[in-house]
Amino acid sequence: MTVPAQSHQHRLPPAERGRSQDSSRDDLIISAALELLGTNGYHGLTMTDVASRAGVSKATLYRRWTAKADLVADAVATLSPVSTPRYPGTSLRDDLLALLEQAGNCDGRSAVVIATMEQARSHPDLYRSLTERFSTFIRTELHKLAQRSADAGHVPLSEAELDVMVDTVIALLAHDAGPAGTSVPRDRLAKLVDNGLMLLLTGTRETD
Repeated sequence: MTVPAQSHQHRLPPAERGRSQDSSRDDLIISAALELLGTNGYHGLTMTDVASRAGVSKATLYRRWTAKADLVADAVATLSPVSTPRYPGTSLRDDLLALLEQAGNCDGRSAVVIATMEQARSHPDLYRSLTERFSTFIRTELHKLAQRSADAGHVPLSEAELDVMVDTVIALLAHDAGPAGTSVPRDRLAKLVDNGLMLLLTGTRETD
């Protein structure tokens, strides 16, 4: 398998030429976007207003994010992180479960996150940006765990098999969370790990 080339963020990479980008401005822009999401919602948020609130030029903003949906996806992710879980490291099974628990946890989300998720239902560009980001996160983390399985002597997954694994995880998490976005119970996640993911990664069930 090759390491996924995608980034968790939609932010554009720094230009190869010209002045280097001041990373502190990223934080200003993200903070401004969150403030405006809270007051104006996704529909009422404009890139012009974000630049003005952040105290940066529109050119500075567009050098980092060219689309509102991508900016909002990155801003929301700072409140509902899609970052590497705290893997216990005790076993592959335990680490798979830790990943799914983080991915399937909907508790404690701020009002901004909840409202943005609801807005995504009627804004295809925002829905696509949010789902692509989540898919990239799941694929990156599953790739790491699949590599660990291969290093332990199990048959490596092909890219196609990894894609199927990612699609399966996302579909089942979405199904179990339901339209209300409730957290998936741990015992349900454990069944997915023991009867699905462990089979795909190692060829055996945890209970075998």
